Amino acid sequence: MLQQTTVSTVENKLKFYLKKFPDFESYKNQTMNSLLNSWSGLGYYNRAENLYQSIKIINSQYKSKLPEKKTDLLNLPGIGEYTASAIIAIGFNKKAFPIDVNVRRLISRLVDNSLLDRDIENILEDTFKKRINYRNFAESMMDYSSLICKKKLPLCEECIFKYFCKSAFKNFKEIRNKQTIKKNINFYIIENNGSICFIKKPNFQFYKKFLHLPSNLDKKFLKKLFLQKKVNYKSFNYSITNHRFEVKVYYLKHLKILDNNCVWIKRKDLKRTALPSLFKKILF
Repeated sequence: MLQQTTVSTVENKLKFYLKKFPDFESYKNQTMNSLLNSWSGLGYYNRAENLYQSIKIINSQYKSKLPEKKTDLLNLPGIGEYTASAIIAIGFNKKAFPIDVNVRRLISRLVDNSLLDRDIENILEDTFKKRINYRNFAESMMDYSSLICKKKLPLCEECIFKYFCKSAFKNFKEIRNKQTIKKNINFYIIENNGSICFIKKPNFQFYKKFLHLPSNLDKKFLKKLFLQKKVNYKSFNYSITNHRFEVKVYYLKHLKILDNNCVWIKRKDLKRTALPSLFKKILF
């Protein structure tokens, strides 16, 4: 959940998510759609699919217990070197050095040289020959580097390493954020007999695992609609990653559409349907 999502967002979601999925066995009779419904609002939904596929493997091959060996963890979908090391160090308090962007920046600045993750891992292994509390060390490294050795304005005066850090008190130029991409997009709420039309293969590509409300990008689909009868419904701005959308929503009623790409969901079932936050904002 924390991959590319803020801690505050995850904190708000996690306690509710864990009520439904408290352990690996709780996933056994649940569908991917059920997981997506609980995940909604966190974005980057391929992570949810990787989680679902990983847990199927854990339940079938590891008796519903998270494996402790790095080689086993790396075979799970969506788990790479960093996540595997974090699970071993933080989850099991065993020897591993998870290296995220913050730790990489801290160690590289200390020696004033760009280092590969493998080089940093070797430095940490050489430094800590004796057994330590790997959980506390991993978490303290991440916290210290994110709070003190900041990307843009490091707090060198407060840093305990300032007397031997080779990058101390350097002027680090402020790194510009990714350029914001502004776009306009129209979505359509199409209702027939208390059901809303969704499409399975949309041209709006941000929520690939979900059903989508039709948009102006779905030109072939829209040719089947009487758009002259559309009614203004609502408009708002919405951000996804570095994209800022000016969203306009239109409403069309009592349309029959013959299209295999179309799925009708009753309004009363929408809250039990896995929908991204954008579509919830449109519909509710």
